[in-house]
Amino acid sequence: MRALNCPIVALGLACIHASLYAQDAPPIVDAQPLDVDASISAVTLYPGRAAVTRHTSVSLHSGAFDLRFNNLPETIQSDTLQARTDSGLRVLSVEYEQRAVADVATSPAVVELDSRIKSLMQSLRAMTDERELIKSQDEFLAALTIRTTSDAAAAGGTAKLDLDAVKNQMEFITAERKRLQVERAALDTEQPKIEAELAAAKANRDAAVGRGSVARTAVVSVVAPDTFNGEVALTYLVANATWEPAYNIRAAGDLSSVQIEYDAMLTQRTGEDWDDVRLTLSTATPTIAANPPTISPFFVDIWRPEELARGRGGESRAAPADVEAGFRRAEIDRDAAASLERLAEDAQVAGNGPAVTFELPRAVTVKTNVDRQQRTRIAAIDSSATFVHVATPLLTEAVYLRGDLVNSSAYQLLTGRASIFVGQDYIGPTSLGSVAPGGQMQLHFGIDNSVKARRTLISKTTENTGLLSGGRRTSYDYRITIDNGSGRDITLEMWDRIPVSRHEDIQIQLIEPNVRLADDQHYITEQRPQGLLKWWLTVPATARDRNPMLVTYGVRIDRAKDVQTTPLPE
Repeated sequence: MRALNCPIVALGLACIHASLYAQDAPPIVDAQPLDVDASISAVTLYPGRAAVTRHTSVSLHSGAFDLRFNNLPETIQSDTLQARTDSGLRVLSVEYEQRAVADVATSPAVVELDSRIKSLMQSLRAMTDERELIKSQDEFLAALTIRTTSDAAAAGGTAKLDLDAVKNQMEFITAERKRLQVERAALDTEQPKIEAELAAAKANRDAAVGRGSVARTAVVSVVAPDTFNGEVALTYLVANATWEPAYNIRAAGDLSSVQIEYDAMLTQRTGEDWDDVRLTLSTATPTIAANPPTISPFFVDIWRPEELARGRGGESRAAPADVEAGFRRAEIDRDAAASLERLAEDAQVAGNGPAVTFELPRAVTVKTNVDRQQRTRIAAIDSSATFVHVATPLLTEAVYLRGDLVNSSAYQLLTGRASIFVGQDYIGPTSLGSVAPGGQMQLHFGIDNSVKARRTLISKTTENTGLLSGGRRTSYDYRITIDNGSGRDITLEMWDRIPVSRHEDIQIQLIEPNVRLADDQHYITEQRPQGLLKWWLTVPATARDRNPMLVTYGVRIDRAKDVQTTPLPE
C-alpha cells in the first residue's frame, strides 16, 4: 500500500479522503504521472496571507494517477496543500516536491518577458529622442522669433516692413509652439505609464527567474475506479499578500444624502498573477491562534534554604534554580500542547466566528509585484445622515460640520482610513472605526465657512466681599455671537467651559445663561460636573450680520481673602 502524506494543518478534505480510501484502495504498482494545466480560479485574501485555488478539468480512464500541479510560487506554504475532486475520483495523498532547475533564462515565460522589456526600453529611448527633437525645434522657433521681431524692428517705419509677412511668420511660430506643447504633454502622460510597465515587467522577470531556479510541484495522487471526467482543485496558502479597507465618504453639496464607497486596497507580491479570479476578502487570520493565551500559576513561598537543600527525611530537595527550571519545563510542555491545539484550530476558525468575509460579485485581476496598491469596490452604501454643526468658540470661531450616520447596509464596516468629500470638494482624511450593520457613526465634514461663532469676554472684575471685606470675588461675563450665513436653519452643538474648584475654600458659580444648557443624561452626569457647557441650538437662517444669535452667561469665583488660587481664566 502506498504511504500517505497528510500534513496536520492541511484543510480537512485531503486528509479525510486519504484516511477513507487508503484502506480500501487497490494496491498501486505504478501511478501514471500526468501534468495538469491548472489556472487560478479563486482567491481568499486575508490580512498578510491568501488562500489560492487552482482548478483543472481532467479525463481519466480507470487507474491510478499522480496529477502534477507545476509552477507553484516561491511564497507557498507547502504544509497547507489540500485537494478536492468531484465524486468518482478518490484522493489518496497530496505531496509537495521541489527540485533545482539548471537554466531558466530560456523558459518561454522568461523569453516573453525579455522581449517585452526590450520593447518597452526601445519605446523609452524613442521618447528620449523625440524629446530632444522637440527641444531643438523649440530652440529653433525661439531663434526664429528673435530674428523676426529684430528684422521687423529694424524695418519699422520704412517700405521694407511687410506687416502681412511678419503676421504670417508669427502665426506659424505660434502654431508650431502649440503643436510642440501638445506633443510634449502626450510624452509626459505616456512616459510614466511605460516606465511603470517596464518596472513591473522587470519585477516579474526577477520573480520568474527566482521561481524558476527551483521548480515547485504539488502531486495529487488519485484513483479512478471507473472512467472519470470532472474537476480537481488544489488550494494552498501563500505569503506576501494582504488587503485593508478604505473609504470615500461623499456628502451631497446640499447635504441631502451621504454615500459611503466601501473599497478594498489589495497588495500582492506572491509571484503569480491572479487573472480574472473570484476574490473573497476575509478578516480571518489563519496564521494567528484562535484561542487567547493562557496564564500559568505563579507560586510564592517562604524561603527555607535548609529544607530546599535536604528534606526532613534526608532526601535531596530541588534547589531554587532547579525548581524554577522545572516550572519553565512545565510551562514549555503546556505551551507545546497549546500550540498543537492551535494548529488544528486555526484551520477550523478561518471564515467562521468573529471573522468577516466579503465575496466580490465580479472577477478581479490582481498582478503580482506591482508597486502600488490596487483599489476595488466592495459596496456603495447609501446612508441616512443627520447633519449637525459643532462649535467650540473658546478655541476657534470656525464651525465644523458633523454627520451622524447610520450603517444602513448589511456590511460590517471595518476600521480603516477614509477620505471625506462634500460635493466635488475634497475635505480631508479621517479614520473610520468598526461599525456593525445598523450601527451609528460620527464623521466630520470639515469647516463650514458660512457659519461663525465668536466668544467675547465682556467684563472681568475682582472685588472684596463679606463682612469686613473678608473675601474676594472675581466675576466674568461672556457673550457668544453666532452668525449663520448658510441660508438655512441649522442645528448647532456648542461647547464652552467654566473652571472647576478642587478645594472647598474656592466656590465657583455659573450665572444662568440666557439659553438653557443641554439636558441629555450623558451630558448631565458625565460632562457637566467637569465644568463643560453644552448647548443644543437651532440657529435660524436670519441670525446673521447685524442680527446674530447671542448666548450670554457669567461666572463668579469666590474665595477667602488670604486664599491664593492657581491662575484664573481670562
